[in-house]
Amino acid sequence: MPARPLAARPLAARALATCLAFAMAIPAATMAMAAEWRETAHAYDVERIETLGAAIAQGNDEAEGHGSGYEQAVAIQFINAPVGTFDDQAAIGAWQCRTIKVGGSLARLVVYDWFKCRITRDSGGLVVEKLTGSQNFKGRLYTDGPNRRILLAGGFHGYEKPRPYQAPDSADGMSPDNRDKVAVAEMLGPDWLRFTFPWPARESTYDIIEFRRDR
Repeated sequence: MPARPLAARPLAARALATCLAFAMAIPAATMAMAAEWRETAHAYDVERIETLGAAIAQGNDEAEGHGSGYEQAVAIQFINAPVGTFDDQAAIGAWQCRTIKVGGSLARLVVYDWFKCRITRDSGGLVVEKLTGSQNFKGRLYTDGPNRRILLAGGFHGYEKPRPYQAPDSADGMSPDNRDKVAVAEMLGPDWLRFTFPWPARESTYDIIEFRRDR
């Protein structure tokens, strides 16, 4: 079914649709910088990142008219925030983080509570970890132009040890058992980050994780 014109959609859905503009604003000159993450990523995950815009558009349509007033307000404020240059050094440190699930047959629009995350640097670059909660992840950020990074991470339950990206027991492709997580990371300010995860294996059409500085 064709999507209705943007102007005909409720405010929350229109705000969610602005993600599409942010996600697709990738200058052609930066494509060469994407080689490293593309060489590391599974082919299905490359496809997930490349079709981020489609995930956002579909999720926005599915989220239309759903979520509480609070959830809509959180989504509007977060998703409308302008994107700046990604400063790797400024990203290092302890963070609060919460997930916003958009679209899908179950989630539609859901804002979860705050958990603990952190970003560190090792010899290979920046490492992102979700430390608390029932569903966590640990992975690495790869440069993809001045304004965004690509996260390739292994997901694991809170009672498990961290799993690397593409662990030997990883399920491929569209399997609901695929626990690898991939996202586009953007910096909204020195104390504010947005991670957008297209086509997660379960529940939603795309997820967003908001990082706020843990002071």
